Amino acid sequence: MDPARPELATLVALLGVAGMVLAALTVVALRVVRPDDCPAYVRGRIRWWTAHNTAFLTASTLVAVAGLAALTIR
Repeated sequence: MDPARPELATLVALLGVAGMVLAALTVVALRVVRPDDCPAYVRGRIRWWTAHNTAFLTASTLVAVAGLAALTIR
């Protein structure tokens, strides 16, 4: 087994988990923030995250699972 493989798999898994945490925090933030009280450029970002958060969470979960799978496969 290549010595760099476990470190790379760990990095991939950690990046996936970090993306999942970011997606969860975004859900909380989107529920707390009132878009009418924000400037127009922030409202655009709120709309974008509202539309794409599910895809981001799914992609992050797949990255985390791929990293964990790479750690377990020898």
